[in-house]
Amino acid sequence: MKKEAADQNVTVLMGYNKNVCKYVTKTRDFAATVDDGHVTFVSNNTYAPTAESLGECFERNAEGMLKNMAIHELALLVSFYDVSVDNIESVTADKDFSSMQTLAGPSGKEWTDFDKIKFTIKTKTGKAVSVQANRCGGDTSYATVSNAAGEELFRHSMPDEEDLANVKVLEAKYPGAMPYFFSQDPDYTTVKERVSAFCATGEEAKGIATIDIACETLRVAEYLVPILQSQLK
Repeated sequence: MKKEAADQNVTVLMGYNKNVCKYVTKTRDFAATVDDGHVTFVSNNTYAPTAESLGECFERNAEGMLKNMAIHELALLVSFYDVSVDNIESVTADKDFSSMQTLAGPSGKEWTDFDKIKFTIKTKTGKAVSVQANRCGGDTSYATVSNAAGEELFRHSMPDEEDLANVKVLEAKYPGAMPYFFSQDPDYTTVKERVSAFCATGEEAKGIATIDIACETLRVAEYLVPILQSQLK
């Protein structure tokens, strides 16, 4: 698809909604005001910390955490932090936080995946950024900025207080849906509005990932998995 789009000079835009999330924008804006500020993007899900719950999760999301839950954070790194397979200088897993398990899914087949992972990427162009993802971490995602001493200077969460009222309305309207749909609802709307405006008027779809970013994000995910697995063994 990427090649066909390039051959036909067609722009393909992707639905990586965290590229336009309020908490991401506010964190990036704050980081720009701080010398040597280090950004960490944190993504959480609400699975129960049991073999049964995580085994079902591993099987249903068999592509693995980095190409599923954490793919949005990797898209942020590719979009805004110069991260690409060719530009990665080092990858360091936080072994104290991270966990990898082999669990049986509902079919009885075993799957190996991360139930939680944290790592820092440094690029050849001098940037550093961290990602943390936890299948059992709750329903709040956030980003932080810390200084060189590791002290947290800034944090913004999704949902924030402004979003919580909308979350409660959506929970009542769509019972049983995954909680992250409720907290990210305004961001999906922003993605759709910007893509629609681009299609209708040619206005720049600011912050929206292109198919080139999406393909590189998948390459980065595939590159990281064996490295992180090796570091956690």
